[in-house]
Amino acid sequence: MMRDCYILQVMTGREAYYITHAYNYLGKDRENLHLFVPRREMTIRRKGKRLVTRKPIFPGYVFWECDEPEEQIQWRLKRTPGFIRFLRRESGVLSPISAADRKLITHLITGGDICGASQVTFDRDNRIVALSGPLKGYEGSIIKVDRRKQRAQVKFLLNDKTFLIYFEYREIRQADMQ
Repeated sequence: MMRDCYILQVMTGREAYYITHAYNYLGKDRENLHLFVPRREMTIRRKGKRLVTRKPIFPGYVFWECDEPEEQIQWRLKRTPGFIRFLRRESGVLSPISAADRKLITHLITGGDICGASQVTFDRDNRIVALSGPLKGYEGSIIKVDRRKQRAQVKFLLNDKTFLIYFEYREIRQADMQ
């Protein structure tokens, strides 16, 4: 049986801080607590140097995977510093994310919590074709490609909210593929 996944909104930029405090605050009740933040790795240039950074794909959101969202754990998560709210509360009851949202999250964290660069090529019409990585299967959602920086902007829909996210890619030329 697949565990359910819930979304917590926390202070943007404080996701890792929130997770650390939530685990400390829960103490022995951690066994039903798996909090994670899908992140992406990006290479940026600052002052002529290349730096690898890791940023959340969905800033301000922490995902909670569990079998059953116990009231006591929900109460403690609410009391953890940085908590804003649970998303998808219907009639006062916490609801798991939709199957489409679950599929998206599962796709993004397939290789671990950190998404690396996708391997891509360009077809005859100059359209991007993802061979592997987080862009694979989402070519139709790509709205912008920056070939100089090797980044593609993708439009995702999570919890009925649109996110425009940049992912890094590595271009593989036809000669490299043989």
